[in-house]
Amino acid sequence: MPFGFGPHPVLVCGSEPLAGQVVAGLRGEGRRAEALEREHLLALDPRRIRTLILADPPDAADLVAALIAPKRPDRRPGRHATRRLILMHRQDPPPRFTMPEPDSPWRPETFAIPDRAARALLGRWPLHLGLDPRFGQRPHLLIAGFADPAQALLVHALRLIQYGTGRPCASILCAHGDAAETRFLGAYPQARAIADIRFAPVEDLETLLAPAPRVMDGCSASEGRIPETRPPVTLAFVCPGDATGEGIELARRLVDRLAALQGVSPPVLLETGAMSDPGRTPAAGIEDWDGQIIPVSYLREACRPAVLLDGRGDEVARTIHDHYRDSIAAQGRDPSLEPAGQPWELLATSYRQANRHQADHVWAKLAVTDARAVPEEMVESFVLTPSEVERLAIIEHERWAADRHLDGWSYAPERDNQLKHHPQLIPYADLSEPMKDLDRFAVRGLPTLLARQGLGILRLLIVGIPQPAAGCPGGMRLRRLAEKALDRLVTRYPDRALVLASTLTDRRSRELVREAMDREQGVGLFLLLPRPLGHVLAELPDPYERRDFLTLAARAERRIALNGETDLAAWLSERADMSLILGDRVPAGVVEKRVRLDPGGSGLDWNFEY
Repeated sequence: MPFGFGPHPVLVCGSEPLAGQVVAGLRGEGRRAEALEREHLLALDPRRIRTLILADPPDAADLVAALIAPKRPDRRPGRHATRRLILMHRQDPPPRFTMPEPDSPWRPETFAIPDRAARALLGRWPLHLGLDPRFGQRPHLLIAGFADPAQALLVHALRLIQYGTGRPCASILCAHGDAAETRFLGAYPQARAIADIRFAPVEDLETLLAPAPRVMDGCSASEGRIPETRPPVTLAFVCPGDATGEGIELARRLVDRLAALQGVSPPVLLETGAMSDPGRTPAAGIEDWDGQIIPVSYLREACRPAVLLDGRGDEVARTIHDHYRDSIAAQGRDPSLEPAGQPWELLATSYRQANRHQADHVWAKLAVTDARAVPEEMVESFVLTPSEVERLAIIEHERWAADRHLDGWSYAPERDNQLKHHPQLIPYADLSEPMKDLDRFAVRGLPTLLARQGLGILRLLIVGIPQPAAGCPGGMRLRRLAEKALDRLVTRYPDRALVLASTLTDRRSRELVREAMDREQGVGLFLLLPRPLGHVLAELPDPYERRDFLTLAARAERRIALNGETDLAAWLSERADMSLILGDRVPAGVVEKRVRLDPGGSGLDWNFEY
């Protein structure tokens, strides 16, 4: 039973307004929660406590020590109920406190608010939301403003930013950019080994996105500098101090400048502040949405019961750890005798974090493989091809290296744990075959890892929808043809997850996409954007058409920016497994496999066996 649904409420004590936000977050999703003052908590009979959340209290170490100290001799040793204690903290490292004795009923755990919020945010809006790595696009994260949780977002993004498409980028716009850069690199001196990271003042966006000088091999810095173009921004976070004033204006300015400078319209997540003040988030309908700016609250994410109590996001991490323990036991050793082999509940935070970071990158690997996780009963079997294993092994090595770099490790020929030197912090191509096999083994285990969570892997069936022919009618006839085509596709490809790829600019395309997504559970959408969203919306002056477009765009699992119609045609030709043609005209450049829906003529026409 999830915590907070049983006879005992979740007790919350700590600093305001955080403690109140925690209680509101739990109650808002139907959990029982009760706020306590410090004096009341210390006077409470511990037997009434099942789950206690300490919300960043002052003198945390003293409070924990007072709580876990035995109040009276236990007359029934071994029969007392476990008491879970979650210590939320804003700053890292967590407060030091005395751990309870092994036979104590208390089970303390720490909860770093910005870090867990960053994991939750990048889980819901992943770095590949705005790009297609299989089309050669590189991730480029832009953070505007450096208030909480900006640094935690940047750090966690650097752990996840490897997609095997070249050197990723991160751009940070903030006041006093030089000072912020100095502080960040002081805390993470090896960060630039992971990605091209630049800081600049907020008003200097144009300079930040300008081509970077790159020194050619064999040339001096003065004679060999050529411009290296940074990729377009693929995801942006706006983390200001004032969300309703400065934040909204900054987000709007960012949308306009990215459209003008790079011709792109990536998702822009706007941090809106504490959830206890709902008036800070403007109320509006989808017809008022610009298609890009998405309000979020990192505290709301951190205080969601699924994240704070139920370990949402930790399921795969715990499975990775259990698999590691099983592998130790299979070698005839007792995993509980090793620091990294303790049960999850007793595992040190550093080892938990390493498992979490590896688990969080699973979804990036699935994106690179054109696959998704689904309930296990939907999948008969899944095996990675040798080329996929090698591609993912390279990415896994880069991910591992990024995690090491962020922990301050650097390359040296001999390993030295004290100096944080490691001989494997080299490119994958330079690794020995036994070292490469470790990465290959890790990625080959993806299906088994997800199976332990009741999940299977389905490859995507990407169906491109080119612009309909001018004379193609819409309406009921088109919807009926779409229904028949979709039924046949699902029957023909039971081992694939259907994804439609469209610009959604034409009403008939939207009819087809809506029909598919409403009728078949699990049908996905890739929104293709050969020009900025603002331009698209300007061409849809009719309120119904605009709302229709935005409603479907909000359901897209990817928003892929493309450089004009030529790039759009190339994407449809290279990335789609087949095409759905609307009308009597087959556009040039579509993939060979195609299904033609011609409501005004021949009806449903397949050019391959289904």
